[in-house]
Amino acid sequence: MDFTHTARAAAVAALMASTGPAAWAQFTVPTGASMNAPPGSSINLACVRLDVSGSLDLAASTLNDAGGVLIQSGGDLNGGTSTIHVSGNWSNAGTFAAGGGSVIFDDSCATGPITLSGHTVFNNLTLRSSSGRTFVLPQGSNITVNGTLTLQGAPGNPITLQSSGGGTAVVNLGPGAQVVQSNATVGGTVQIGPVPPAPPSTPASIPTLSQWGLALLSLLAAALGLRGARRRQA
Repeated sequence: MDFTHTARAAAVAALMASTGPAAWAQFTVPTGASMNAPPGSSINLACVRLDVSGSLDLAASTLNDAGGVLIQSGGDLNGGTSTIHVSGNWSNAGTFAAGGGSVIFDDSCATGPITLSGHTVFNNLTLRSSSGRTFVLPQGSNITVNGTLTLQGAPGNPITLQSSGGGTAVVNLGPGAQVVQSNATVGGTVQIGPVPPAPPSTPASIPTLSQWGLALLSLLAAALGLRGARRRQA
């Protein structure tokens, strides 16, 4: 199924009519369904959550004002070279193919804390807010950025990164990845980039003998040799 500006509105209207008022909280790609966004299209979700249980290929489109993204187990979201604007939580229990695209978290729909969960590899990832939002990252090594990681707050309202648990949340950086940071506070439980390797252990020094020690050892060896020779003569 391909959807454009009007097709998207029709699809949402049909979905809402068929599933009742609760569907207003999300735009769902149901299990078994496959949707493809035409390259160059612009899709506005009007701050509802994108819920992917089937397959959604965003190709080279722009997805605006997603109130959140939920990729269910078995769901498949292909980012292609798209730009995805998200203003709420990101949960990935399925498959997200980052491609060469970008995912941007911003203030377009909300200003409260944003939680990222699940294992996700991003190409370009932007965490941006002018309201001092907190971004909660999953504990462990679950987030990877292969392109550019942008952390952008505002003067007097820096964004804050923190771990979802007591352990460290590691944002892995792929080869050639870069970090652009402005007005951002990275908490002590968040590690940007690989955990630095432990310093090499210093080899234990081997005691050596001084010149006098060597001389004394030589005399002792000679004395023992002489003593042994006298015993044999006796």
